[in-house]
Order: sequence, then C-alpha cells, then structure tokens
Amino acid sequence: MLNVSTQDLVPSPVGPVDVEQAEAALVERYPRLVRIAYLVLPPSLGRNRRVLTAHALVQRSLPR
Repeated sequence: MLNVSTQDLVPSPVGPVDVEQAEAALVERYPRLVRIAYLVLPPSLGRNRRVLTAHALVQRSLPR
C-alpha cells in the first residue's frame, strides 16, 4: 500500500515562483503529464483520440 502523508501533498513555502521556472517544470514533466491524462480519459474514445486529447490537455495547461 502507498504510504503518503499530508506533508508530501502540500508544497513547502519557498516564496514566489518565477513563471519561467514553472514553465520549465511543466515542460520537464510533459511526458508524465500526458501519460496521466491518457489514463484518465475514457477508453471508449479509442487510442488515437485519447493520445491527441491527452496532448491537447497538457498543452493547454502550459503558460502562454
């Protein structure tokens, strides 16, 4: 069983986050975010539609 405490879920207060740093973190984690989005989409969409939709969802989360 996964053992997660509330400390693991709450970010530590480090001060204001730079937009460039936040964007870099998202870009670095892009493949993982796409996989998660793919997994939560309904299988009835089909594989190709799920892949495209997962990429679209993650791209929309990136800062412009």
